[in-house]
Amino acid sequence: MNTLERRLWEAFPTGTPVTAGPDGEREVSGEVLTRLLLGAQAPAPGARASLRLSGARITGEFSLRFAQVDAPIILDDCEFERMPVINWARLGFISFARCTLPGLHASNVIVEGHLKLNGARVDGELRMPGARISGGLVLDRARVRSAGIALQAERITIGGDLAAGRADIEGLIVVSQGRISGDVDLDRARCVAPSAPERIDEPNALLAAARGVLGADSLVVEGGVFARGAMFDGELRMWHARITGAVSFTDATMTNPGRVALRLDAATLAGGLFLGGAFTATGEIRAAHAEISRTFTLRGARLSNPGGAALRAEWMTLQGTLDARRIVADGRVGLEDSVLNGPASFNGASLTNPGGVALNLNGVVASNTVNLCDGFSAVGQVQVSGSRIGSVLCLDTATLTASPDPADVRPSAPFALRLWRLQVPELRMRTTAVTGPVDLRHARVGLLRDDPATWPEALHLTGLTYETLEPPATETDRRAWLARDPAEAHRQPYEQLASVLRAQGDDDAARAVLLTRQRARTRTAGWPARVWGVLQDVTVGYGYRPLLAALWLLVLLGAGTAAYSAHPPRAAKPDEAPAFHAVIYTLDLLLPLVDFGQQTAFLPAGAYQWLSYALIAAGWILATTIAAALTRSLRRT
Repeated sequence: MNTLERRLWEAFPTGTPVTAGPDGEREVSGEVLTRLLLGAQAPAPGARASLRLSGARITGEFSLRFAQVDAPIILDDCEFERMPVINWARLGFISFARCTLPGLHASNVIVEGHLKLNGARVDGELRMPGARISGGLVLDRARVRSAGIALQAERITIGGDLAAGRADIEGLIVVSQGRISGDVDLDRARCVAPSAPERIDEPNALLAAARGVLGADSLVVEGGVFARGAMFDGELRMWHARITGAVSFTDATMTNPGRVALRLDAATLAGGLFLGGAFTATGEIRAAHAEISRTFTLRGARLSNPGGAALRAEWMTLQGTLDARRIVADGRVGLEDSVLNGPASFNGASLTNPGGVALNLNGVVASNTVNLCDGFSAVGQVQVSGSRIGSVLCLDTATLTASPDPADVRPSAPFALRLWRLQVPELRMRTTAVTGPVDLRHARVGLLRDDPATWPEALHLTGLTYETLEPPATETDRRAWLARDPAEAHRQPYEQLASVLRAQGDDDAARAVLLTRQRARTRTAGWPARVWGVLQDVTVGYGYRPLLAALWLLVLLGAGTAAYSAHPPRAAKPDEAPAFHAVIYTLDLLLPLVDFGQQTAFLPAGAYQWLSYALIAAGWILATTIAAALTRSLRRT
């Protein structure tokens, strides 16, 4: 036993701290430490024995496996030659603060106080599966280097915090199925995926293959998870985790290109999820089927996963606010089939996924407002199809570009905005700049606020219903609006606009809109129908211009009256014929279902006979078209 070991032996009964001297007096045998802690030295009367050693170099094996030790163990700034072993031990308090270790075996250890490794330097694995720590597990400012798993702590139970603020960890951290009563603190930590995943055991091989840096599946945290300003190079997986407090990655950086950077699928986050500030992720953020209370914040975040999903949160249930203001995303942002019980705001967001979907809100049920306005921009499709929004969908001042080629305005071009079967009390699209078609088919809107100056080249409107238009619908502007529909001959959009115009008290404008619809249908019909349609248009304006029919009758009546006044026809039976009246005779020719007795009593000859035939034919045409128009009018009524 050297001088340092004798000093430690004498100091143990009273718990007096011992500090190693010069290099020659730094070595302490691990066996000496073990013997002291297993009862080789009894406590001094009235004192509490404890092992307090700093600055020493521990040689040989330090093992307390299956031991029960009540004395506190405080090893500060020590260097271990071999890995300490405390498997299945029952300890009161143990600290390896600022120590240098080749690893630590602490499987199923029970620690009544803290297990501290703050400031430690570990070149190997910290093995703690099944550990039960009544206090906290402290790794603040620790540096851990492992080619495989850095911290293996499945089923760990921690009564306090897991504190690893400013830690520098290279290797996989596994706390799956654990329970932590306090917080998980990774503020400003640096965590890097293992460099040799083939050295990882089978249960964690899949996570290692995905460049995992944290495996926390089914972890229960009664406090919060804080990794503010942290840096993660690899996947953080918190599948089915249940966290009572806030989960905050504010100002953090996550990197896992082409793979998942953060996986929160089916997690329950009762205190909200915070990915805002200077948060940056290269790789996919996933929160599918997650349940999030309070707030989901992405404000100012920068997400990058080109050609893939930057954010996947389908079937998510959010009880609070979705704050994605000023988010910048390169890749698809998807929240399809999610339930949003608070307002959702993408104001000022910039989403990019050229040739694909930039924002997918299909099937969303939102009880409040959804804002895609105030500088919102998307290169790629914005889809809100089949969604139900309880208040307002706002696209004011948004810039939507379906195709990376701004000149691509073909009707077959990708939709810039799809609102198919949307249900919303108010839709705002004022001064919205849209490059690409817009799909409003079968949408149900209460109030539609738009701007005629910014209508896209193609508007698909079949089945769209609305109660009010703002600005108020002017017949000229709205006819131009309907004309942008590639299926412009479809009846419903015109009748919907006409019903709104009638509700505004503008019957003349309503008739003009319906006349435009009939003309559009005629242009797309076969030639017999086109001929008949042109005839109806010229004569009675398809029934929407009744004064035109009256005018034609007056013209024909005047022409016939003048002709037959100058050349009265001869009587068929001179002895029985009534007095000839040119006006009545012409009316008898023009009105097919009326008989004044003049037509049968007189027989025109030559050219005037052909004139009578023409008048009879014109009368039948006018009568038929008027009847068809009346039928349409009655059907509309």
